[in-house]
Amino acid sequence: MLDTDSNYSAFRFITVDAYLTAVNFYEKNGFVKLTQKEENDHTRLMFFDMMELE
Repeated sequence: MLDTDSNYSAFRFITVDAYLTAVNFYEKNGFVKLTQKEENDHTRLMFFDMMELE
């Protein structure tokens, strides 16, 4: 149950629009490609699930 009197925010996912040259870096740090196909020639959508830290 959330405490409505507290001032805080919570999030579950971190998303990035990674340059193709940085995809390897993000994968090494636990990010996953959002789709299996290339979205465009310059970047790739990726995400990290914060629940993986538990």
